[in-house]
Amino acid sequence: MKQLQSLLLVIFSLILLSACSSMSLTGMYKLSQMDPLTTDPSQIKVAIKTDQSIKVKNGNAQIKFKYDSDDGSVKIDDLFYVAISHNDRGAIMLFDDVIATDMVTVLSLTEKDAKKFQENQKIIIAHKAKDMKGTGSLGIELDDFCLPDPLPERDLIVDVYLQTDDRDGYFKFLSGIDIKEEAENAENSEELNCES
Repeated sequence: MKQLQSLLLVIFSLILLSACSSMSLTGMYKLSQMDPLTTDPSQIKVAIKTDQSIKVKNGNAQIKFKYDSDDGSVKIDDLFYVAISHNDRGAIMLFDDVIATDMVTVLSLTEKDAKKFQENQKIIIAHKAKDMKGTGSLGIELDDFCLPDPLPERDLIVDVYLQTDDRDGYFKFLSGIDIKEEAENAENSEELNCES
């Protein structure tokens, strides 16, 4: 079910990425090798280095997981709240140029949600094993995510490391994304500004 590969691709929306983003070759290769139905969701982590003025708090990000079988026997419509950590020293050490105005944020599923996610994977695998078909989607939604108004004078550059397996650890996924430029170019960027 290739639609589930959007688990990693849709993370772009968290950091307002455009098609011009700088994805590493390693990132492209590893993403292409990932099987969304067998990847352990408890091991997927995203480490984001960005300016501290960009706020993402617990409860702001949710993963929506949907699957509908063509025969109507399987219907999954789950919402998972993404756990956010700002204290992961291992993730901070991934970035060799962290400055005082930077913040490193790690996104992952809670243990409870990772187990539920795995249950969904098993249901879909069992359904597909019977040569049954269906459609699915996986996406990230944001509530109350905002940028400061006015934006700081300094650059707002984002770098992203991704982990899909604990044994392999993190790998560089995206680098050098200019959030300030993207926000200023977005037609609806005023909707992303924080209200005082």
